[in-house]
Amino acid sequence: MAERFGGHQVPKDAKDQTAATLRATTGILGMPSDAERSRTLMMIGSGGSLATMSTECPGFPFGSLVTYSVDDRGNPIMCLSSLAEHSHNLAQDPRASLMVTAPEDGVNDRLALSRVTLVGEMKVLEGADKEAMIELFLAGHPNAFYVRFDDFATYRLEVSAIRYVGGFGRMSWVSPEEYATAEPDPLLGGSAKRIIEHMNDDHGDALIAYCQVFARFDGVESARMVGVDRYGMDVLATIEGGEQRAARISFTAPVTTTDEVRQQTIELLKEARSQLSAS
Repeated sequence: MAERFGGHQVPKDAKDQTAATLRATTGILGMPSDAERSRTLMMIGSGGSLATMSTECPGFPFGSLVTYSVDDRGNPIMCLSSLAEHSHNLAQDPRASLMVTAPEDGVNDRLALSRVTLVGEMKVLEGADKEAMIELFLAGHPNAFYVRFDDFATYRLEVSAIRYVGGFGRMSWVSPEEYATAEPDPLLGGSAKRIIEHMNDDHGDALIAYCQVFARFDGVESARMVGVDRYGMDVLATIEGGEQRAARISFTAPVTTTDEVRQQTIELLKEARSQLSAS
């Protein structure tokens, strides 16, 4: 039995799957919720695939490449030409979806990338609302000189359903309320990348200690950080014999700055060394 969800059918088994996935929230496993992951992914990205209902091929979806910015509730803002096929489609049917994927960053299998699909209706903006959203769009796309041309309109995708896929094995439907109120990770973009590079270049011994103590891995030969967010870090350890194991190392409190990450890693290292020396 499917439940009507913002104009979208969500099968019961998908809702059950969502409930299971969302148990991996900040209060239980020290991990971002899928709502936070979705908002972070939308902030990192700047372009995606827009699907509209085709007027040229009735009954079929039509995909096109677009750029976007997001408002304070995570709704994508797009400036689209009236000459574009998707604008013709939206004039007849405002229903649409936007899919955004994480940057490839050397990943060989694109199915391993995180992605989010937002479903909703596209609303044409006017007046002061339009002007404010144009300024927001230009903040992310400063070379978009065309946005005030007469044949361009400003749209907001008013999100009613969200599907998050975190690579292999992690996926869920996120409610519009959770998505709208979630905060993007404060370390997104350059800060996280610099932290990862610094830890891998200068603190490999600390990463090994984290895996030995907090993940309880035996025979750790090396370790490298592969991710960091406000709640903790993801570490990939190489065990004797070449086996690789992933570990989630949670911070003792959420962080918002690189200095707070540094303080947390120092405290975790002190605890790890204390336990290692006592064993």
